[in-house]
Amino acid sequence: MKIVVIEDNPDISEIMDYILKDDGYEVISSEDGTIADQFHEIKPDLVLMDELLPGKRGSEWCSIIKSDPSRQHIPVVLVSTIPNIEQLAQKSGADGYLEKPFNIASLSDLIKEFAAKKNQ
Repeated sequence: MKIVVIEDNPDISEIMDYILKDDGYEVISSEDGTIADQFHEIKPDLVLMDELLPGKRGSEWCSIIKSDPSRQHIPVVLVSTIPNIEQLAQKSGADGYLEKPFNIASLSDLIKEFAAKKNQ
């Protein structure tokens, strides 16, 4: 399973990268949402996207991805510390959300849930 992690905080990005690779996933990391322009080549199975990115917010990138018929099938999970992340996720068409700070088990369980859906 190929996961794109879009996170501008290098410490959090590194932690997520380590956890996901340790669980056996292929990980591609980016500091901003412009990587979404490369999804046709990358073909991610899941995108974990921080809400508070430089430039456009994660929810804005999610809305762009979900409005494009060639990319709307890609699951996007918003990740953030902001209190209304659940509402932003719903409004932007995200497939889920993860509140920061998160523990390793929460992240692993979330990924396993999407992996199970992919394999159905």
